[in-house]
Amino acid sequence: MGQERRFAARVLALGGVVGPVQFVWITILCAVLRPGYSHTHHFVSELGATGTAHAWVMNYLGFVAAGLLLCCFGLSAGAMVQPGRGALIGPALVTIFGLGVALSGLFSCDPGCPRANGSTQNLIHDRLAPLTFLAGSLGPVFLGLHFRRLPHLRRLWLYSVASGALGLVLLAAVASSLESRELTGLWQRLLLAVLFSWCATVSLKLFHAPGDVASSA
Repeated sequence: MGQERRFAARVLALGGVVGPVQFVWITILCAVLRPGYSHTHHFVSELGATGTAHAWVMNYLGFVAAGLLLCCFGLSAGAMVQPGRGALIGPALVTIFGLGVALSGLFSCDPGCPRANGSTQNLIHDRLAPLTFLAGSLGPVFLGLHFRRLPHLRRLWLYSVASGALGLVLLAAVASSLESRELTGLWQRLLLAVLFSWCATVSLKLFHAPGDVASSA
């Protein structure tokens, strides 16, 4: 990888830090502006529900902005840790995760989501959510298995696999709470915390990695 491309990839990698930070502070801001909103029981998506106050802030400054930054991180990871099958599938899944986050802002849910009967936009949003989190959980697993081959990233392989596995467990917890809506928001936030923490950790490691990570395989 040439010097200019390596520098560009390093800068894009920081999307894994900036994206989550952007999403978190916008979520906190919008929750403060929404009376009666509960981080424990409500989905983050409800802050951007169609027709609700300040929805555009959550959707465009939160979901879309953070999602595009996460896409940058995924693309950077793909450029910096090739070759290898895990280095293709993992970054692709991380990029899909970012894309899903961005699209969740463009296709917002109806108030009270998830709802079995709602608008077409709501239906798209509800279909996107599980696929987005599934990709975000599997991406770290595939990349973690590939990290074992890279000296500068080997220390992250167990952490990556564990993060992905925990993400899948928390995704199942979210799904199991949908009927009762008890602690749904808490499970979702724990899931996001795991995935965002992994993105930030790997992002900083890629940014500071000496030379071309791919050449270390």
